[in-house]
Amino acid sequence: MTELSPEEAITEIQQALELIEEAQELVESALQSLPDHMGSHFEAYGKYGFDQLLNNGNRYDYGLQDIIDEVEQGEDYRGK
Repeated sequence: MTELSPEEAITEIQQALELIEEAQELVESALQSLPDHMGSHFEAYGKYGFDQLLNNGNRYDYGLQDIIDEVEQGEDYRGK
C-alpha cells in the first residue's frame, strides 16, 4: 500500500464517507419495502455501523470525520 500525504488521506476518507452515505441511503430505501421489524432492528443496532462511521451515533464513538479532523489539526496520523 502506498503511503499517502495527509491531504491525499483526507481526500480518500472524504470519498469513502460519500460512498458510505450513499450505501446507507440504499439500505434505508430497501428496508422501506421490507417488514417493519427489519427496519426496527437496523435502527436499534446503530444502523449496523453506519452511525459510528458517519459520527451519527454515540458522541464518544470515533468516526471517520474524527480522523479527518485530527489530520487537519496536524496530528501525527502515521503513528511514527
